[in-house]
Amino acid sequence: MESALLIIAPKPVQAFAYPLREEYDPKSFAKVPAHITLFYPFVPAALAEEEGGKLESICGKISPFEVILDRYITLDDAVALAPAEPAPILALYQALAKTYPDYARADYRPHLTLGRASDPSTIPLPELPSFSFRVEKLHLYVGLPDDVAPFIPRLTLLLG
Repeated sequence: MESALLIIAPKPVQAFAYPLREEYDPKSFAKVPAHITLFYPFVPAALAEEEGGKLESICGKISPFEVILDRYITLDDAVALAPAEPAPILALYQALAKTYPDYARADYRPHLTLGRASDPSTIPLPELPSFSFRVEKLHLYVGLPDDVAPFIPRLTLLLG
């Protein structure tokens, strides 16, 4: 089993992302709700509870922050929503990366994937609303890397 550390988007973003993710990113759609990934893969699922104290300590030092998703971006094989100002998410990521450098990526870009395709420009995108929400917690999900079952939330980590 493996784990993922995620920012789960609120209901309005979930409703917007639902049809796109269902059709154009069915593997992720079946695993977890719409989210901004911080770390995946993350710590082995068997260590999730053990790592909870470290994660709570880090998260407790980070104040909750606002995120505005107001633009589409294209990644290698995906189209995603991106934050207007990624700095708070990047600061959170860097704080976590200090404790978990083995899971950190030098090219980390916060985003919420909506769909995947060999040519992401072929994914029909609706007019983009602007979503604003407060990030007050992170979620550690665990599950099997195959497509058999969804991941399950294991820990909720409060910021601040």
